[in-house]
Amino acid sequence: MKKKLNLFYQDLIKVSKLTKTKNKKLKIAILSVIVTSLVFFDIAIIVYFSSFFSSSPQYENSLIEYFLDRKYFLPVFIILRFFSIYLEKIITTKLQNDIERNLRIYLVEEVFDRGNVSISDAYYYVMTLCSQVGSFYSTLAAFFGSVIQIIAFTVYLLFTNLETIFIFSIGSMLLFLPTLYLTKLGRKYAHTSYTYGQKISKDLEKTLENIFLIKILQQVKNEIIAFDKNLKEFYKARLNDIKVGTVSSIMPNFFTLFSLSILLVFFDFVKFLTLDFIGILLRLFQSLGLFNKKIHLVSSFHVYLEKLYEIEKNKELTFSSNYQYEKNQNLNFAIKFENVDFKYLGSEDFLFKNLNLEILKGKHTIITGPNGSGKSTILGLASGIFYPVSGKITTTSNKFGYVSASPMIIKGTVKENLQYGLINKIEDKKMIELLREFKVFTDEKPKQLEINISNKSLSMGQMQKIAFIRTLLSGVEILVLDESTSNLDAESKELIYDILSTKNLTILNSTHSPNELLNYDIHLEVKSNNKLRQIEVKN
Repeated sequence: MKKKLNLFYQDLIKVSKLTKTKNKKLKIAILSVIVTSLVFFDIAIIVYFSSFFSSSPQYENSLIEYFLDRKYFLPVFIILRFFSIYLEKIITTKLQNDIERNLRIYLVEEVFDRGNVSISDAYYYVMTLCSQVGSFYSTLAAFFGSVIQIIAFTVYLLFTNLETIFIFSIGSMLLFLPTLYLTKLGRKYAHTSYTYGQKISKDLEKTLENIFLIKILQQVKNEIIAFDKNLKEFYKARLNDIKVGTVSSIMPNFFTLFSLSILLVFFDFVKFLTLDFIGILLRLFQSLGLFNKKIHLVSSFHVYLEKLYEIEKNKELTFSSNYQYEKNQNLNFAIKFENVDFKYLGSEDFLFKNLNLEILKGKHTIITGPNGSGKSTILGLASGIFYPVSGKITTTSNKFGYVSASPMIIKGTVKENLQYGLINKIEDKKMIELLREFKVFTDEKPKQLEINISNKSLSMGQMQKIAFIRTLLSGVEILVLDESTSNLDAESKELIYDILSTKNLTILNSTHSPNELLNYDIHLEVKSNNKLRQIEVKN
């Protein structure tokens, strides 16, 4: 138990540094003060109401007597109590939002820097993982608040009715073992939920990437069945986690009310109790229920804290230095792979092992292979999007261009899209000339550059041509294409490849349709051999 608590503390400290949230400790300290004030207001309100129904004095305490003699404080305390609840909620939410925002920025930067994070994992880390870590900190603050409440209510009851609270204390100790068991069980279900949550993210990415193939081959039903299977397991784990958490949180309240009813009905225990004692005793065990709920959630959320720490801990396993730019015009290759090993973050299996490959300068090289064989990963490695775990990739140019199957269009005009990411200003005349050369518009439309791009104003083919033009305007030397013409008609494909053939470019082109290409120099076919991917060069 001590070892686990120490591990929890170490993870908390390390991940806390990643959140980079200003005044985090101060906000938690303020929350502690607010919670302490809430306890004071709760006790005062209960004592005030109790005094209205009892004519005989119940207290021999100067402070309590001072406030009871000034009953006009009651409405003030009620106002302050509910304002404190509001303030606690606002500060807790602000703390959670700041942590989530900072973590999301941090992880987005990590995705770009690391060079071995898959799209599905990146989305899951940035959206789901950060949300859960943010919830962890807000829950942790509430957990400390429940501890303060338990201590304060217990101290008050010890001073007012020591014998009775001793009886309930013995009973509350009996709750420790079932609480510990339920917390461990909840953590197990939280881990299962995390695992299936990642699977769902990967399944969705795969389905959306291959949506055309799935529909054409009439595999929609099978894909939905497979997706639904993981969804069922995910929500099953979520439901079990909620069941366990609910039982854990209601157990103290149930125990208190049930025990109190037995004592009152069968043992004439009423003579030992006062109204304020019953009220504060119920608040004490309500706080115990909150404590159980929060410790259950803290334990469950710690799964996500561990995963975040694993991401940071494994940072040294990827090296941007394995990808190098060497400005040497005498070399005949544009990109060279030397003994490259690569696997995605969190994966135990290498996608490529000891990969050696040369992409020749000024040549059009196409890559083919089945889905999932690693074609897009080769493109990512070649262009420096991904970094090898070991080995070396050398490129003789840092002027890359990229066009994918879907046009990468930003919200804005044609001109804004053509100029996106460009350092040097491009004259309107040159942009219009390229629009004509690529036959983006069938007629001479006025103010073509000012057209706002959307599905209503331009077709998919027109937007894809704009993506190609933007790449050429950037002064690209190595052009990376990932199924870039798969959604275009035959005439547009021929036009684009004819234009590209006139440029002094090195082209690396992943395609499912090599037969549609008349002019290419080298064909690389990715073949699967168990877990090893070998590349075969075809002239």
